[in-house]
Amino acid sequence: MRNTKWLYKTYEKLDNNINFDKDILSILSSRGINGKNQVDKFLNSQLMDLPNPYDYIDVEKAVNKILECKNNSKSIWIYGDYDVDGITSTSLLYLAFKEIGLNPNFYIPLRDEGYGLNKEAISYIKEQGADLIITVDCGISSHTEINHSNNLGLDIIITDHHEINNGIPNAYATINPKREDNKDSFNLLAGVGTAFMVILALFEKLNIKNNAYKYLDIVALGTVADIVPLIGYNRIIVKHGLELLKSSKWTGLNMLLKRIYENPMEKKFDTYDVGFIIAPIFNAAGRLEDAKMGVTLLTSEDHVVCDQLIYNMINKNSERKDIQEKILQRAIDIIEKNSLDKNNIIVVAEEGFHHGVIGIVASKIVDKYYKPCVIMEIKPKEGIATASCRSIEGFNMIEMLNTFPELFLKYGGHAGAAGFSIPIENISQFSERINLQAEAVMDATDFIKPIKIDREISFYKISYDLLEKLSLLEPYGFGNPSPLFAVTNCHYSNLRKIGKEENHLMLNLIKDGLEIKNCVWFNGEDMFDTIVNNKEIDVAFKLKLESYKDKYQYKIFIEDVKPSQEKINYREEMMNLYDLTFPIEAVFYTRKDLSESKLNLNFTNNEVTIYSGMNLVGYLDPQIQYILKTLKEKFNYNFSIEIKNVIPKPENYNIHILIKKDFSFSSLAIKPGELFKDIKNHLIGDFNYNKIQKEILGSIFKEKLNTLGILNKGRGINTIIKTIGLYFKSLNKKVLLITDENSSDLNNYLTISNNYLPEFDFYIYLNIIPENIPKNNNILVLSTKDISIDNFNTIKDNFNIPTNIEFIEDEKELISKEYFYSKKLPISDRVNIQNKLNTFKILYSSKDILIIL
Repeated sequence: MRNTKWLYKTYEKLDNNINFDKDILSILSSRGINGKNQVDKFLNSQLMDLPNPYDYIDVEKAVNKILECKNNSKSIWIYGDYDVDGITSTSLLYLAFKEIGLNPNFYIPLRDEGYGLNKEAISYIKEQGADLIITVDCGISSHTEINHSNNLGLDIIITDHHEINNGIPNAYATINPKREDNKDSFNLLAGVGTAFMVILALFEKLNIKNNAYKYLDIVALGTVADIVPLIGYNRIIVKHGLELLKSSKWTGLNMLLKRIYENPMEKKFDTYDVGFIIAPIFNAAGRLEDAKMGVTLLTSEDHVVCDQLIYNMINKNSERKDIQEKILQRAIDIIEKNSLDKNNIIVVAEEGFHHGVIGIVASKIVDKYYKPCVIMEIKPKEGIATASCRSIEGFNMIEMLNTFPELFLKYGGHAGAAGFSIPIENISQFSERINLQAEAVMDATDFIKPIKIDREISFYKISYDLLEKLSLLEPYGFGNPSPLFAVTNCHYSNLRKIGKEENHLMLNLIKDGLEIKNCVWFNGEDMFDTIVNNKEIDVAFKLKLESYKDKYQYKIFIEDVKPSQEKINYREEMMNLYDLTFPIEAVFYTRKDLSESKLNLNFTNNEVTIYSGMNLVGYLDPQIQYILKTLKEKFNYNFSIEIKNVIPKPENYNIHILIKKDFSFSSLAIKPGELFKDIKNHLIGDFNYNKIQKEILGSIFKEKLNTLGILNKGRGINTIIKTIGLYFKSLNKKVLLITDENSSDLNNYLTISNNYLPEFDFYIYLNIIPENIPKNNNILVLSTKDISIDNFNTIKDNFNIPTNIEFIEDEKELISKEYFYSKKLPISDRVNIQNKLNTFKILYSSKDILIIL
C-alpha cells in the first residue's frame, strides 16, 4: 500500500435551474464556480472577456513612452529571463514592436549571470546606445540595478508578475498585476501575460487591437510553462492560444511543431503538449546554453536559421534529459544510502550537479518520497552552492527560508518552489536547521500524500458524453487541474507489467457488466501485489478521449488504487442514474452516410441497437446501453434519437447522435376507461393515483363539473395536469394551462400561457383565480392556497402524514439511512415501500413521499 489518503472535494448545493451534467457542475462548484452566470462565463469565455489593459497601473504611461521612442527613432531594448516565460515575453514584445515599425534589441542573461537585472548588463546595453529598457518577467525586486540604470540616464519600464516584497522600484513605469493600486484585481498573470497587456493597450492606442490576438499562441506557451493558475484571464489566454498553435503564424514555432508532431494541422493541442513536450525544448536552451536561441526561433522568418535552431534545441533537450536522469539517479542513490528520506526535509548537495536541471530533479524527488526537497550544486572554486527547493502541501518553503536569511548569499521564491545561493560551509547548518524547523511545524500526517478526488462517478458514466462535456473545462493546468475521479468496487482482469523497465501497470477494469480495457498506471509497479491480493479495488483516475482507426476510445490513467472496503450502495447508484441530464450525446460507426435517415432505438435480446426503418445500422457503447436499459426497466423511461452530426472518416462515418427522453404518448384504446389506464401507466407506471388526484379527475371526467382543487405542493399537481393534457390530446382536443409559474416541463402535454386564450377545449388555472369564467364545465382551478370560487365543485386535500415518517432534505444524509424513500428510487422499490409503509419503525424520506400518501 502506498502512503496516500483520499480526500473528496466538497461542493455547494447545485443550482437546479442549470440543465447540465451534475457531475460536471459539482466539479465546477468545488472550484468556486457556482450559479448560472458563473458557470456560463467559465464554459463560454471569449476574448472580449479579457480585461481593459489600462486598468493596470502605469500601462498608459508605458504605452506613451514606447510611442515616443517610435516617433523619435529612439532605441528600445527588451530585457528578459532565461526560462520559457522570459523567452516568450521577450519574443512577444520583439515581434509586436517590429509590427508597428520599431527596431528593438533584446538581452537575456546566461544562467550563470543569475536571474534578473544585473549592473554589468545594464551598462553594456547603455553602451550600445539604448534609450529605454523594458523588462519582462523580471525587475520588480531589482531596486539597486534600476537606480544604477537611472544614474546612467537610461529609463526602465518594468513588466513583471513576481511578488512585490520591497515596494515599487524607482523605474519610469512599473506594471505588475500584483500591484494593489491596479483597478483590475486579477493578479495571477504570468510574465508573458503581463507583457501582453502592454501590447494589447499599445495596439488599442493605434486602433489595431485585433492584431494583438494573433500572438496568443506565444502568450499561451509562456503562461502554461510558468505554471500560473489557469483560471480567469489566464484560462482565456491559454484556451485561445492553444487553438492558434496548429496554424501558428510564427515560422520557427510552426516548423518546430511540424518536426515534433506528425500532423499538427489536425491536432488538438492541450496543456500537456505545451508543458511536457514543447516548453522543455525552449527551456533546455536556457538551462544548458543560451536562451537567446529560443527568442531567435520564435522571431526569425529564415527557414534555414530556424531549421538549425530546432536541430540544436532538440539535441539540447535530449542532452538535458540525459543529464537530468543521471543526477536524479545519483540523488536517489545518496538518499537511499544515507537514509535521507527518513528526515523531514530531504537535502542533497553534490559537486557536479548541473544547476540547469536541479529544479526538475527536486520535483521528481518530491514525487517519489512526498517530502520537501532541496537539491544543491556545489561549486568548490567559488566556495558556494546553488540550490533549488520544491515543497509539499502545508509546508511554505519561502517562509521557512525567511527564518534564517543570514545563512544565504541570495534567496527568493514562493511557497512551493524557491532557490538560493549559500556558502559551502553553511550547508550542514542549513540542513540541520531546516529539519528542526520542519519538525516543529509538521507531523506524520503531513507526509501522507493527499489524493484529491473531484468526484466519485458511476462506471457507466465513462462515455463519449461525459468526456465531451469535460472538454468544456479545458484547458487544464495548475489551478484548474484535469478532474480526478474515483470508482469503487471494481473487478479487474489481464493485470500485467509493461514498459522497458516493467515499472508501469496495465489492466482491464470491470463493473456492472461493463469493461474498460488497457487502463494504464504509470510507475505503479510497486502496487502490483496489492492489486493481485484483492478481488475488488477502488480506483482513482483521470480520463482522456483518444481515437484509433477513426473510433473513439475512453482511456483511464490510474493515479492510485486501494482495496475496496465499503460495499456498493445500490440505491445510491440508482439515484445517480436518475439524475442523469439529457440529452446524452453518443457516437456510433457505420459505412453508410445516414445524414438523411430517421433513426430509432430497439430494445431486444438485452441489447440496445440503432435502426433506420427495418435496417440495423449501428450499435451503442456498452455504457450507453446500460444507462438506457436500466432507466427503461427501473424508471419506465422512453427515448428518441436525433442526428447531431455526421463526420466522414477514412475508415467509417462517425454518427454523432443526441439521445433524448421521449415523452410522446399513443394509445389504441377506444373506451375512456382503457385510455385512462394507458395514460396512468405511461405517467406513473405501477403506482395508483392518490386520493386527491382521483377525486379531482373524477369530478372532471365523471361528474363533468368545473372543479377547484386545493392541495399542497408535492401532492401530484403536475400528474393531474399531464393526465388531462394527454386525455384531450388523444381526442385531438386542446388544453390551455394558465399560470405565472415556470411550467416548462409540461410543454409536451398542453399549451401554456399566462393569459386566457379563446378556442381551447379545456382550461386549467394553476394558482390563478379565473376572471370572466366561460359558462361551460371545462375548467379546473388548482391552488396551493385555501380559496373559494362560486359554482365550482371544491375538493380539499385531506391526508395525514404517518408518524413513522421522518423528513430529511439533505440527500447525502438520506441515502446513509437503512430505510428511506425518494422519487429517485426505481419504481418497484417505491411501490414496495408504499405497500409496507406501516411496517417501518422509522422511514426517512424526502418530501417526495407526499405524493403517495
